[in-house]
Amino acid sequence: MTNQDQPVIFEYTDYRKFLRDLYEYKKETTPFFSYRYFSKMAGFTSPNYFKLIMDGDRNLSGGAINKFIKALKLNIKEARFFRLLVMMNQADTAEERDFYTRQILKGRVYKTLKPLTQAQYDYYSNWYLIPMRELVGRSDFKIDPKWIARQFTPELSEAQVKDGIKTLLKLGLVEETANGSLTQTDFAITTGEDVASQAVVNYHRHMIQMGAEALDRFEAKDRDISSLTMGVGRETFKKIKAMVHEFRKEIIAVVKEDKNIDDIVQVNFQVFPLAVKKEDDHE
Repeated sequence: MTNQDQPVIFEYTDYRKFLRDLYEYKKETTPFFSYRYFSKMAGFTSPNYFKLIMDGDRNLSGGAINKFIKALKLNIKEARFFRLLVMMNQADTAEERDFYTRQILKGRVYKTLKPLTQAQYDYYSNWYLIPMRELVGRSDFKIDPKWIARQFTPELSEAQVKDGIKTLLKLGLVEETANGSLTQTDFAITTGEDVASQAVVNYHRHMIQMGAEALDRFEAKDRDISSLTMGVGRETFKKIKAMVHEFRKEIIAVVKEDKNIDDIVQVNFQVFPLAVKKEDDHE
């Protein structure tokens, strides 16, 4: 008698995690199941191919995906989802990963099992939703799409505002008040899943782009944009990242003490390599 149910592919955002759980299930329910058995069923010459894929030592090619689908006996919907999951997990670029993430979110079964995932994705992928939630906390806030749209730079459309409010309500990040307005809640959205994490990447990419646009959009007195280019050792690089992390917490503490919201601002922190010493470089 098994202590667990058979893993359902639609509940996963990491195909390797699905394979690991499926392997454990098969081992418990089918005594003769092994890496060698699966490889034989799938038509692979390597007896440990399943394990290499499961552990992340190899990636699945298009042909190998088809063999896995056949050996795992996935139906049409499961096969399509598995293929998209593999392509998303193995994507080389953020754009490619985003494309396959969107395809996954369109699936009817996935929507049924994880109805909030699309809203989470929208929350981070649409740059204005986070500041819109902050705007709800302003003392002069009005539940008026035209008024809300005018507060943003660049200005939003009424359709964006209406869809944005729906998303915030669906995620429980704001709630309706007795007088028909909105108020912020204490609910915090998590980003543990790969789908939500990809949305966070989209958010950061857009905010970095808006930081560049701010050079032309605002006068110098209304922005602060500067940069440093330095040569540092690996340990110093780690210290700088830690300092940025601590400074970010200090800013959050200051903001929490601020009871009068006038503006919604974006503060970007960027520390990244421009030239990296390769391991095989000669001293």
